[in-house]
Amino acid sequence: MAILPDEIIENILLRLPVKSLLRFRCVCKAWRALISDSEFAEMHYQQPQTQARSRVLISCPGRVIRSMDPDASGNDNSGVVNIDYPLEPSNLVFQILDSCDGLLCVIDSFHNPALWNPSTRQFNPLPKPSFLENSDILYGFTYDYSSDDYKIVRVVSTSRDVIKTEIDVFGLKTNEWRRVEETHYSRPAWDVGTFLNGGFYWLAWRLSEGHEGFSRVVVSFDLKDERFKEVELPSDVGIINLRVFGGYLSAMYHDLYGELTKMWVMEEKAGKDSWANVATLPFRSENDSDGPLLCWFANFLKNGGEFLLVINKWKLILYDFKTKTHKDIMFSGDLGLSIPVLYTETLVSPYGINETTEDI
Repeated sequence: MAILPDEIIENILLRLPVKSLLRFRCVCKAWRALISDSEFAEMHYQQPQTQARSRVLISCPGRVIRSMDPDASGNDNSGVVNIDYPLEPSNLVFQILDSCDGLLCVIDSFHNPALWNPSTRQFNPLPKPSFLENSDILYGFTYDYSSDDYKIVRVVSTSRDVIKTEIDVFGLKTNEWRRVEETHYSRPAWDVGTFLNGGFYWLAWRLSEGHEGFSRVVVSFDLKDERFKEVELPSDVGIINLRVFGGYLSAMYHDLYGELTKMWVMEEKAGKDSWANVATLPFRSENDSDGPLLCWFANFLKNGGEFLLVINKWKLILYDFKTKTHKDIMFSGDLGLSIPVLYTETLVSPYGINETTEDI
C-alpha cells in the first residue's frame, strides 16, 4: 500500500474540522503529535475552511450557550447547538466577554475570569484581580501582537468624587494582573468595548468645558504604549455602541425617538480622524405602543459585508451591507445585555501560545 508523504497528510488534516481532528489523534502517535502541536493549531485556525465555520454564540439562562449558524434562518433550529458551562455550582451566573482565535473569555458573577475552548473542552481558570472596588467596569479580550500574548483589559472607574478611569491588564504569559499607572478623567458610558489595531475603544462620559455638564467621547487605550487617546464622536446624542467594520472604527447612531438608525465609520483624512456616514438602516418601530426602537451592533462577520444587529433586546438579525437586505436568524426572548459573539472552532489552547492539546 502506498504511503502518502507527511506534508500531504498535514495539508489534508489542516482542512478538517476540529471534531474530526480530535478523533484522528487516535490513529497513531505521529498524528497525535502533529494535531496536538501549537503551530499546527495556529495554521489550522488560519485556513479558509476553518474561518468559514464561524458560528454565533449567545449566553442564555440556565448556564447554557446557544451556538448558531449565521447563515440559517430564524425559523430553522436544526443548526442550533446548546453548550453547557463546564463549572459548578449550577447557580453560578457567567457572561461571555469576547472571543478570540477560538477562545472564549468568560467571567462569573464573582469576577472570576477564565479562558475556555468549547471545541477541545479545555478550561483555564484565571486569577481574580486583586483590586475589586465597586465601580463601573468593562472588559476586553484580545491577542496582542506587540507582546505575542493573549490579554484581558479591565476598564474601571473607581472614584466617587472625581471622574477617573484606570486600567487593569492581565497577560496569559505571566498569569498576572497589574494596574497601569496612566489614568484618564472619564467614566465608561457603555459596558462594551472593541479592539482595533492594538487599541481598546469604548464610549465614556467626561466633564464638559467649564464643568457644567457631561458629554460623551470615544476613549482608547493602546496596549503597546499604554497610553489613552480621545476621539470625538460624530454626534454626542444618540450614539449607542462601537464596533470594527472593514478595518475601521464604526458607531451606531439613533435619533432621540429611535426612528433613525445610522452607521458611521472613522476614516483618516489629511492626517486627521474623520467620521463618515456610510449607511442608514431600514429599521423602525412597528407601532407606537412598542416605544422607541433600539438597534445596536452585536458583531461583524469576517467577510466584511454582513453584521449582526440586536433589535429591542429580543431579535437577532443579519444585515447585508452590500445588498441592503436583512434576515432574522434568531428569536429567543429577551437577550438582555448578552452580547452575541462570533466563534470559530479551533485547536488553540487556553493555557498559552506554545501549549498543546495533548492533555485533552
